[in-house]
Amino acid sequence: MITVAQKKSNFLIYYQCWLAVVAVLIFFTNLDVYWQTAGILPFEPLHWIILLIGASTPIIFSLSSRKKFLSKSLLKWCLAYFLLSLFYFCLFLPTPEAFQELRTRVLSITFLLLTLIIFSKYYLVQKFTRYAIISAGLLGTIINIYEFFNPLVFIAVNETGRAAGFYINPNTSGCALVVSLIFGVDLLQRKYRIPFALIIGIGIFLTFSRGSLLGWIIVMIIFTTTNVTPGHQLFLWLGGLVMMITVVVAITGNFFNLDSLQDMGLINDNVMGRLQEFGSPSNTDDDAALARIEVVKLAWQMFSEHPFIGNGIGSTRALSVGGLSTHDISTHNMYLYFMTDHGIIGAFVYPLLIYAVTHSYQQNNKYIVCGFVAFYLIWGFFSHNIVEQRFQSIAFSLMATMNQTTHRVNCKS
Repeated sequence: MITVAQKKSNFLIYYQCWLAVVAVLIFFTNLDVYWQTAGILPFEPLHWIILLIGASTPIIFSLSSRKKFLSKSLLKWCLAYFLLSLFYFCLFLPTPEAFQELRTRVLSITFLLLTLIIFSKYYLVQKFTRYAIISAGLLGTIINIYEFFNPLVFIAVNETGRAAGFYINPNTSGCALVVSLIFGVDLLQRKYRIPFALIIGIGIFLTFSRGSLLGWIIVMIIFTTTNVTPGHQLFLWLGGLVMMITVVVAITGNFFNLDSLQDMGLINDNVMGRLQEFGSPSNTDDDAALARIEVVKLAWQMFSEHPFIGNGIGSTRALSVGGLSTHDISTHNMYLYFMTDHGIIGAFVYPLLIYAVTHSYQQNNKYIVCGFVAFYLIWGFFSHNIVEQRFQSIAFSLMATMNQTTHRVNCKS
């Protein structure tokens, strides 16, 4: 006979699963930002977070029963990150950029802790979350394919000419797809893992994001060498893909000539430029790329002038290169971003976050952790927005709860 307490417990578990899936579908897909940017809904991303906090009230009230399942390392990192930010905010003369940076960091910590609670305690919740991430990855790939053949569909929010979908930024889109591969591939049956990885790879390729492509390759090498994905199946699929491309090229002649593709309207000038950069990395004709290089130089100079004390939070937000605001491009480097703000101590902020969510991993999570660590260490050289992006917070909190839940289960067994 099922007691009232058991019914209440079961309801809470399934409610937590539903809440986790909703969080992924809104925040991991970047719909909260896209809806506002595209003018579809009047809500700001902050409003969605407030709604999620309200919906999470029953879970938050049960915090006493789940606190042992929360990652202590991640909680310590969040506290240290908040105190460091607050100290540097007070240490330097407050500026509008510093106020904005402090607000962004507090909001990021809040969301990270909220998702940590939502994903906590139950393996079933984490499994639902990971399946939702798989769905988000497949959706992102489908949208990237659609946008590649219809480049004007997101022109109101994405002026790069490269596929990005709801993520607006192609690099962000590629990163999210790599994360979906990391968390999703081992949930699938072995015969579906390579097709899933290749489908995600297509979505990543269409973003023409060098960092994301490098991340996909590294994750696939790790998964293949550790037998998470069957290597022989990968070679068969790749061999078949090469044969198919060869046949298509033989039939269509110069269809795959870049100029022909451009004349047919299948690729635009921005995509053409990125393809040419792949072939010649030294080609830096792109204005945005030149601006990023200049920002990196300025940020490194700022760090060199104050290597121990730093320049205060939000220091690179005030830079301007060629009339471009660095809030959009900034350092494109998470390590340098924190080093400019906090001096040499800033170099440890981001690596310690990765360490906090992965150091207590268990055997069955080992290969996921390896792919996660390798990718995020590298991705830190390609983005300065990692800590503040919602889908990244979901990835870090999910990684922490997966390890913590497994650890607790193993201790009990």
